[in-house]
Amino acid sequence: MNRREFLKYITVLGASVTLGKNSAYAKWLPNEKGNGFPQGMLLIDAHAHPDQLYYTGPREGDQWEAWCAQFCDESSTLEKIVELGMHNSSFAAIGDTDKASLTFDQAMDQLNKVISLEEQSLVRIVRRHRDVVHGRPPKGFIPGAILSLEGASPLGDNKDTVFENLDILYECGVRMITLMHHLDNPFGQAMRKGRLKMDGSGLSDLGEGVVERMMELGIVVDVAHAHYPTLRDIVEIAKVNHIPLIDSHTSLSPCREFCGGRLRTWEETEMIASTGGLICTWPLKWMRADGSGRLTLFDWAEENYKMKKRLGSQHIALGTDGGGILPEMVEGYASILGLPKLVDAMDEAGFKRNEIEAYMGGNLFRLIKQCIG
Repeated sequence: MNRREFLKYITVLGASVTLGKNSAYAKWLPNEKGNGFPQGMLLIDAHAHPDQLYYTGPREGDQWEAWCAQFCDESSTLEKIVELGMHNSSFAAIGDTDKASLTFDQAMDQLNKVISLEEQSLVRIVRRHRDVVHGRPPKGFIPGAILSLEGASPLGDNKDTVFENLDILYECGVRMITLMHHLDNPFGQAMRKGRLKMDGSGLSDLGEGVVERMMELGIVVDVAHAHYPTLRDIVEIAKVNHIPLIDSHTSLSPCREFCGGRLRTWEETEMIASTGGLICTWPLKWMRADGSGRLTLFDWAEENYKMKKRLGSQHIALGTDGGGILPEMVEGYASILGLPKLVDAMDEAGFKRNEIEAYMGGNLFRLIKQCIG
């Protein structure tokens, strides 16, 4: 299927959904569709902000409407997770904005929203690998929630305080932490447009201690947003400790050489894969000046295939950043409800069934089992 045919296919598929007709899926799916995926396919989203935990205002009224008009991203919500039958998803709080770091209490306020959902039997927090939800999701099933923090600055800048707060997060059920987010913090530098490859000293001494403590506790170390020297140093610690890393939401950089920004070069993806880790790809759309780029859902699938060929299918996984306010998403994808179409596109791109199963959740389950026990 070429790109023109694929876009036509997406149009037809969208029309069939609108008209309430059954959608056609990849050729090896007949009689196995279930919830739009092959029966038995484990689904895990490595990074998402369902219901936008970071929004702290009222969920109705003028304040909410004004905020939502500018920022609202409902591409991943608990309602959609249940409708899709996604077994498990990250529920990520944020530790900073593009302007300021948040306090530990502000981070906990976000995490407590997920804990409250568990108390209402609406989610099941994944504390051990045995908590990962599997199987064919029944109607109204309870999905697994991987409690996460994106940006570790709320931990503080004093070793004793940082370690105490890490222990608190672990006891609350946090099992994945992205060390940096928008801003540099006491642990290292964040990726930033225009920042040179070796601009910075890498992971700080305090950052080294945090990474090692996370590995001891059983918290997945997420290197998303970590600038090159910081990533390099985290990789060294991971190799010594034989612990795989994850970049929970990214895609391939259009630059052959390091050029800053949020996307990873081949060199960086190979560094992560060398730990036994995972590069999780997302639906971000971008375009070059000549009009080419990462434009469609099939482009996403083709990029995954290139990564499979170079890194191995065991080193790629899904991380949508749903609810994270991506500036624009690839054509053919509007929310996690579009993930069955990604399965189709990956089949058309040349993936084998077992490789798609690994990407959609199998690889991340393996990493969770190794890291958190």
